[in-house]
Amino acid sequence: MPTTELNNINFRESWHDCCVDYYEGYKTTMTNFHMHDYYEVSLILSGSVKVLLSDHVQEGTEARIVLTAPRMPHFISRDPDIFYSRLNLLFSDEFIADYIPEWEQLQAVFGGNGKVITLTDEQTEFCKAQITDIETEADLFRKRLKILCLLSHIAEIDGGHETASEAIPFYVTGALTYISEHYAEKIVAADLAWHLNIGRTTLMTGFKAYTGNTLNDYLIRYRVKNAVRMLRQGATAQEAADACGFGDTCSLIRGFKKCYGMTPKQYLTEKRA
Repeated sequence: MPTTELNNINFRESWHDCCVDYYEGYKTTMTNFHMHDYYEVSLILSGSVKVLLSDHVQEGTEARIVLTAPRMPHFISRDPDIFYSRLNLLFSDEFIADYIPEWEQLQAVFGGNGKVITLTDEQTEFCKAQITDIETEADLFRKRLKILCLLSHIAEIDGGHETASEAIPFYVTGALTYISEHYAEKIVAADLAWHLNIGRTTLMTGFKAYTGNTLNDYLIRYRVKNAVRMLRQGATAQEAADACGFGDTCSLIRGFKKCYGMTPKQYLTEKRA
């Protein structure tokens, strides 16, 4: 079975079939509006977090489960001044679908565009214990059954009523999608607003309100994240700058310093240490 490479887990790590990833701290994580080819069950334990799905946004400080299936766009941002912790369960469709006859029914728990479910303290502890148990289970058959049990429990918690959320204006998801497809090109706010058929001020104000980032800051972060991927694969700084929309290495270095507080070389050296 093919190996799935993960950018949001440690540098050089990869996983087969199923993986559990834990994070806590204050440091801002490099996330953006994205989608992937695996299922993700993200248990947000603490922090002031905003979850953007393709058609709605939900924010708060309570414990929540965020569910996304393959090819479902999503973006999770948070306040870096508030302690944040989360536990992620990731698994491929192949790991479950060929072994669990009820899988097609259980897929509904992920919703049509992803789902956010608020949890009580008791529900949070249960889900945390279940995910931790899945991580430590060595037997693949029992691991699959435990994932099935967790999702069945989440479906009962949901009961068909997910956490109250707010619809996202079309131009916000439109801008996020445009950046993901054209980040290597020159992007000017006025041109992007014209492309989306709205005013520049409306775009800038709405984008900041719903993502927590200015359009320019988000674009720099998106380009830097893709530059990181290229540099890890052996590209030169100039090659990464050209392919990710920076144009020159000086702009690439400024972007890295803005996001990480260090140069690309320093960043890669630290990650390899």
